[in-house]
Amino acid sequence: MIGFALCHGWSFDASALAPLQAALARRFPGAAFAVFDLGFTGAAHTPVLAPGREWIALGHSYGFAYLMQQPVVWKAAVSINGFTRFCRRPGRPEGTPVRLLDAMIERLAQDPRATVADFHQRCGAAQEVPEALDPPSLRHHLGQLRELDLAPPACPTLALATPDDAIVPLALARACFSAPDVTLQELAGDHARLLREPADCALAVSVLIEKLYA
Repeated sequence: MIGFALCHGWSFDASALAPLQAALARRFPGAAFAVFDLGFTGAAHTPVLAPGREWIALGHSYGFAYLMQQPVVWKAAVSINGFTRFCRRPGRPEGTPVRLLDAMIERLAQDPRATVADFHQRCGAAQEVPEALDPPSLRHHLGQLRELDLAPPACPTLALATPDDAIVPLALARACFSAPDVTLQELAGDHARLLREPADCALAVSVLIEKLYA
């Protein structure tokens, strides 16, 4: 039996994944679900992945990279507007300049709500910024994101990218997901569209799972 481990992106919380979880549950009624919450708006939650399941990682944005760093042998992985590296590096010009992350970290210390609100607007997110934010957690994970540079996933991987993504441009997605065992699929929308309207994402996951168990 399969299980889906879901993780949201920076400054969001587990509620952002609820529409996707519901869409997957309709397609896979026997699947288990484990939803991570990184604690940006409340208490962090790291679920225990039950043994006896073949777990598939589904992470949105930074949530994908977070899941890839967990000590889990994944059956497969799905990146939803995600990445393995966010910032530019020497010889790798795709991504966000480090100085912009530094500026964001500095502004976060002065005005967390405005920083998060501006980021959500760039994402195209429908979720309003909660009253309760955890600035230390937000700062910590921005620092992690700044330094992030992961190897390609060691499992079959589906990467979903969108052309109007202001956070993870297609050039960055293509640079991160060029390994032989990775399928990069481009769908319409902005950075958060596949969370707001998860039908396309759920269909792509279904196709991946059919191939895995063919």
